[in-house]
Amino acid sequence: MLERLYALGSALLRTETVRDAGRSLAVVLPTNPSEQERLFERLPTDVRALQQNPLLPAGNLMMVHLGLLYAVIEAWSKWHFTDARVDELLKAPFVEDLRAFRNATFHVSVATEAWVLLWGGKWDRIVWSQDVEKALRAAILDWEVNLAERVVQYPRVRER
Repeated sequence: MLERLYALGSALLRTETVRDAGRSLAVVLPTNPSEQERLFERLPTDVRALQQNPLLPAGNLMMVHLGLLYAVIEAWSKWHFTDARVDELLKAPFVEDLRAFRNATFHVSVATEAWVLLWGGKWDRIVWSQDVEKALRAAILDWEVNLAERVVQYPRVRER
C-alpha cells in the first residue's frame, strides 16, 4: 500500500508541476478581448505552419495537466482508495469527459480540438477539476498520516 500511496503522490506532484508551468505561461497572454480574439483567429494558420502561437504553450500544458489528473483519478479508483470528498467529486459526469479528454490529448485525434474547447470554455469543468485536485491532495496526505487505521478500514487497497 505504501508503494501505491507513493505512486499517487508522485503522479499528483507531476500534475501540479505541469499545472503551475501552464499558469506561468497563461499570465503573459493578452487581457484585451480584441487581442485575444486575434490570437484565436490566427491559431489555425499558426498550427498549419507549425508556428507557436502564444495560446499554444499554455493550452498544451493545460491539456497535459488534465490528462495527468485523469491518470491520478484512474489509479485512485483502480486501487480502491476512498475519501468522502474525493468520492463525491468523482460521481460528477465530468469524469468520463475527462477520460475522453485525456485520450484525445495523448492519442492523436481529429477530436482533440473539440475536447480542448469543451474543457477550456466551460468554467464549471475547470472549477471541478481544481476541486478534485485539491481533494486528492488532502486525501493522499490523510491516508499517509492515518495509514495504519486506513489499512484496517479499507483492506481492498492492499489487494494487488
